[in-house]
Amino acid sequence: MKFREILLVVVLILAGFVVFQFKTGKWSLDGDWVWFEDFGIGQEATAAEERTIPAPLPPTIEIANGHGTVEVRGGDQDFAQLTFKKAVWRRKKEDAEALAAQIKYTLTAGPDKLTLATNRDQLTRRSNIETSFILTVPKSMLVRVTNAYGTVRVEDVREATVRNRHGELYATNVTGPCDLETSYDDLEAQGIKGSCRIVNSHGDVLAGTIAGDLSVETSYARIRVDGAGGKADLRGPNSDIEVLRVAGPVTVEASYEKVVLGDVGPAKVTGHNMEVVAETVHGDLAVETSYERVQADGVEGSFTVDAHNTAVTANGIDGPAVSVTTSYEDVSLTAFSGAATVVSRNGRVRLEPRDLKGAIDVRCEYGAIDFIWPAGEKARLEARSKGGSVTWGLPGKPDVDETNGTSLVKAFSSDLSAPLVFLSTTYDPIRIQEGSGKS
Repeated sequence: MKFREILLVVVLILAGFVVFQFKTGKWSLDGDWVWFEDFGIGQEATAAEERTIPAPLPPTIEIANGHGTVEVRGGDQDFAQLTFKKAVWRRKKEDAEALAAQIKYTLTAGPDKLTLATNRDQLTRRSNIETSFILTVPKSMLVRVTNAYGTVRVEDVREATVRNRHGELYATNVTGPCDLETSYDDLEAQGIKGSCRIVNSHGDVLAGTIAGDLSVETSYARIRVDGAGGKADLRGPNSDIEVLRVAGPVTVEASYEKVVLGDVGPAKVTGHNMEVVAETVHGDLAVETSYERVQADGVEGSFTVDAHNTAVTANGIDGPAVSVTTSYEDVSLTAFSGAATVVSRNGRVRLEPRDLKGAIDVRCEYGAIDFIWPAGEKARLEARSKGGSVTWGLPGKPDVDETNGTSLVKAFSSDLSAPLVFLSTTYDPIRIQEGSGKS
């Protein structure tokens, strides 16, 4: 490797390191830019204060913090307990201690809310300072937190609203609704008895046992939902998404990563370049994607796929309609009941319906069609292949069986009240075989 190439690699590594330090808040430009503690050569000064805030308390508590952590826990009490911690790093120990002595918290009590904050903005030197609030409050309180560059935990309270610029965020056992935001780190919400709104960026989201509606947004990460009593609206570009045990409707917008649905209500998945796997959907399932496969098993409603360059496999579709549009990959539909429409180009199609209660319409370009006829079922048939063949594999002779550039087979034409099975392709065969009947 040439010297110039080595130098370029070093510059890129250093640039990435600098960006990471600013993104995570380890470095900042607010006041002094003191970076030496990142390399273990700074001097630290710490201090802590404790306080009891007596009853009666207003219904809401607000905490506004800078760099540091916030922890709020609900307890069976009518007063609040506060621990305030501060840590400062400077080149000299005496400088760190002097600055630590200037850092204070503020407490403002009003009829509607109790507000805690720091005097950070009043300091002339604000970098390399961490302040932390640790609180135990009555379980009936509404909690609002604004923080930056640190972990926030809220549990066993009535409501939680958290804005955390960068850092982990945990909300647990909240009686009412939650509104949670962070970025560049993980966010977890568990045991929320109301609705829950989650916004993250470049960080994973885990949401479980949400009694109400759930809304999640993140990117370049992972979303996992396990248990929601209402609807779930999820948006995760470039994110791996798994949604399990959601009673209400599910909507997913995603791209470039896998989407998994299991034991959910009616679902709609929209995106591109993403694989979709769904099992046990209590209602309709609609999927829009490209370049990755779609697999569904056990859909109680209609099944719709609008895709290209996508393989589609579905089994056990109990709804009134199936509609699949795709290209350049194969389609396999088994054990479905109801009407079905398939439009395919440059891919094989295999259909094995449970019954023939609804019309079936398959139109292919440059793709073979295999149709497994359920034993004992009656329907009209028309199968035609331009430049290809039609193979009749049922007992008896068809009404029409001719070839004149286009192979054409018609059967059971006299029963005009029966649904029509229409199969069409070009330059590839159509094969009609007898199956085993209903399953």
